[in-house]
Amino acid sequence: MACKQGIRASMEASREFYQKLKEYDPFRELWKWLVGKAQSDSGLATLSQAHRHYFAVGMLEGEVYNGGFDQFFTNSSGDYFTLASEGLQVMEAETSLRLLREAARTLFGDELPSDDQQERWHAMERHALTHGGVDAVAERLEPLDRAFCDEPDALVERLSAFAQRSGILEPFVRPA
Repeated sequence: MACKQGIRASMEASREFYQKLKEYDPFRELWKWLVGKAQSDSGLATLSQAHRHYFAVGMLEGEVYNGGFDQFFTNSSGDYFTLASEGLQVMEAETSLRLLREAARTLFGDELPSDDQQERWHAMERHALTHGGVDAVAERLEPLDRAFCDEPDALVERLSAFAQRSGILEPFVRPA
């Protein structure tokens, strides 16, 4: 009965997925290293601009895909707004950059988002109160979230190419 219901095939696909996670992936290793650096006392300050751009754009991508621009700006990931904007420019991800800037305007008006999380929360609250409330702002963000998640700039591919082109992936590549 399990075969007819597709359970066996599902179990095999699951095994393959988890086996693949055990394989070495230089991009995953780079990301884990960057997360560790970001959480250290010195943060990203000691890293190259390429490392910081890669990290910030990766954070933006993950947060927006997971919970939208609101999640990006609400969480500590919003601290990287400026770096993410610069990174999108460097990676020539113009549509994603436009969407990020529009989301920032929707949440903060003409003021730039602070790199301090609590200040961003207060600014978002003040802006929402004067622009129709939290629900109205969320409604205006929704199409921006959808447009970003439609991958107009193929960010995964751009991030991969950037990591290779800038040389930040090289220390994590194992010889064949």
